[in-house]
Amino acid sequence: MADSYDAMLQRARTRLPPVQVGTDRFQVPEPDLMTDGKNTVIRNFQTIAEVLRREPAHVIGYLARELGCPGVLDLPRGVLKSRIPKETLSQRIREYTEKYVICSECKRPDTHLKRDGRLTLLICEACGAQRPVTVRRVVEPEKPKTPVVVGEVYRLTIEDVGKRGDGVAKKEGFVIFVTGATQRGATINAKITKVLGNNAYAVVQP
Repeated sequence: MADSYDAMLQRARTRLPPVQVGTDRFQVPEPDLMTDGKNTVIRNFQTIAEVLRREPAHVIGYLARELGCPGVLDLPRGVLKSRIPKETLSQRIREYTEKYVICSECKRPDTHLKRDGRLTLLICEACGAQRPVTVRRVVEPEKPKTPVVVGEVYRLTIEDVGKRGDGVAKKEGFVIFVTGATQRGATINAKITKVLGNNAYAVVQP
């Protein structure tokens, strides 16, 4: 007598290799933190965002909102304008991962976010599952503010002279290279000509 369909199906299933699910190969780096005054700097922020496969602006926006402080992108770093304990920050990153990265069906991280009308869906590329996620409006991360503005003149004290002969001054910790200032300790008027990253360039004004 031929086996029933259910019996054959059960026998076929027992011969299949076990389905491997989980996130063993997926590991989000622990945040590498440093404090800068009242700020918490995540030095490996871009690496974390790349592992999560999410836009850095979305990740920093979530962290800033959940931790109740402004967030700034200064890639490859991320800056939170408050002192945040490492355990607290690590927990928020885990919560972000569970909500916006991990598939709730197969528990794999191979997902992406997709807008569908007013909904945002988390779509799994491994098993095809979809689920809506609540994505609050992400405020554009504020750009790092500099204490000087191009075209403005500031009263500065030359603290050192660089190898190229330019004077080196500081304003609120911001390094300013001043062309024409060659005397250490001199106080001069300097007009800002350029701002690049954490440095500015200026020329001496009468």
